[in-house]
Formats: sequence, C-alpha cells, structure tokens
Amino acid sequence: MSASLAADHTNPTRQRGLTTNPTRQRGLRSHLPVLRISSLTLRVGVAALLAIATAARGQDVAPQARSNEPAAPLAPTPVNKAQIEAALKLTTAEAGKYAFTLQDGPRSTPKLVADPVLRWSNPAVGEIHGNVFLWTVDERPAVIGSLFKWFTPHTHMSHEFHSLAEVPLVGRYQDRDVWTAGSAGVKFAPLPDAPPPASTAPGRLLAMKRLAKDFAATKTERDGAKQELRLLTQPIYRYASPEHKILDGALFVLVQGTDPEVFLLLEARGWAGDETWHFAPARMNSVGFVLRYQDKEVWSAEIMPWSDISSHAQPYTSFFIKMP
Repeated sequence: MSASLAADHTNPTRQRGLTTNPTRQRGLRSHLPVLRISSLTLRVGVAALLAIATAARGQDVAPQARSNEPAAPLAPTPVNKAQIEAALKLTTAEAGKYAFTLQDGPRSTPKLVADPVLRWSNPAVGEIHGNVFLWTVDERPAVIGSLFKWFTPHTHMSHEFHSLAEVPLVGRYQDRDVWTAGSAGVKFAPLPDAPPPASTAPGRLLAMKRLAKDFAATKTERDGAKQELRLLTQPIYRYASPEHKILDGALFVLVQGTDPEVFLLLEARGWAGDETWHFAPARMNSVGFVLRYQDKEVWSAEIMPWSDISSHAQPYTSFFIKMP
C-alpha cells in the first residue's frame, strides 16, 4: 500500500460514530494530517481480503503474553466475519509500519508484540472493527495503539496511540517522524492501602484482578453526555521486567462495548523484597474521563482541543486514514 501525509479538512464532529451524532467522536478530525492510501490499492486489497476471509477469529481478546496464564473472556462475536478478518489484516500491516524511540539514555526502541492484545468492535455506532497493538521495552509496555477500520456508515481507518513510557518519545511512520510526545506518557502512583504483593505469580495475578475491580471510570462526550465504562476483568497483557525493578505487572482496559477507552497499568515495583503496588492510567480517546478507585477520584483527563490532537505533540495522538 502506498501512503503519504496530507492535510484533511473534514467536519470535526464526524468521528467515531454516525455522522448525525457528534457525541461519538474518534475518526474524522478537523485539519488533521492524514495518511492517504491509494484508492486503487485499497479497493483491490480490501476486496481480496473480504473474498479470502473464511472464518472469524471468534474472540476479541488475544492470548496473553504468558502462555500459562488464563485467556481473557471472549466478547460477543460480531456478525460480519469477513469484515473482522479484513480489519485484522489491514491493521496488522499498518502497525508494522510504525517505529518508536524513547528519549531515554540508551534511546530504547520498543518492539511490536506479534499479535494484537485486544480485538474489538462497537456495534452501537456502526460496523467498525479494531485491534489494539502493543510495543514493549524489556517486556514492559511502552506504546499502545488502537487501529480500526470503518465499514459502515464510513469507510476510513484511524490509528490512535498513547505513550505508556515514563519518558518522551518519537514515533515514525514509514521512516518519517509523525509524532513527538514531549512529555512522559504515564505517571505511576502508589495504590493506597493495597496489600503487599504475593510471593507467587498466581497470587499476584489474583491480587491484580481484585485491585482492578476497585477501579471505575466515567466517559464525558464533547456534548456533555456521560457514560460509565466497563472493566474487562482479565488483563490483556502481563509482564515482568527485572531491569526496571518490576516484579509483576498487568495491563487492564475499561471499554464501551469492547472498544477500549481507558487503559490501566498495575505494577508491583520497587527493590527486591520491598515491592509495592502502583497504578497508571492512559486514555484512548480525546474526550473526557474520570477514574475512581474505591469510589474516590484518582485521575482525570479533560476533553482535548482539536489543536492538541492535530499537533501530534501530546502523549495521546490520532491519525485519520482516507480510504475509498
């Protein structure tokens, strides 16, 4: 597929939903740089993908990083299996075109996890299928991206990202700089009154799942409408990173449908034998969020101005990709 960056001048109210509903926004951007993929290539490519798709993946949550951990529960299977397969192939190919460099001492280069860690849809707003990809450094999450394809009522793709690194980073698409996050993507904080991490991996997994259930999030649309998000009770990725003094960690997600809206990192971190539980949230939408732990607000994110999104200089960013 050929692609280039250009300016888009579409209506900013048409984002991730029906064109008549400005409250569901995550697709079209006003004055956003876009990735343009050639019309002929995409028509042929998508047609071929739809033709050869013979079966759905049948799940929204991919196998976890550790094969001995229980798989996340399967979400309801959307009806159009060919669209799921087409979206998977398109987003997987696009994810491979991105590369990231952390602005740390060694200039670490996060590695793309081979398979998406989450597969999602949002039938409440249309035929849309997406996949969440993760880039890691020493197994620890550094960048997360949700790449999705509309089939109706739109046809475009969007690529949105959030830095999960504690340092600034630079993102490239096909060897061209397209994103410079000038600040850390996440900030960890201790979990108040959390028990010490267990001495065994199964015990720590059980503890992380219990801790995650004490979180709740509210989403505020640009028109002021509010919605409570749903926690996927199984982590979508689990890891350990001794190089960073991480005894154990897991990535959870709060969703609308199965559409990711807020990510939640939980880590047992610190010197060996003295680890404590910490958390860090990250948005995956430009609207507003409030995160609560045991009914107390612990984090919030304001609705992002369009100019902040189009600057591609924030820890969260998004790209609109025109398709026929």
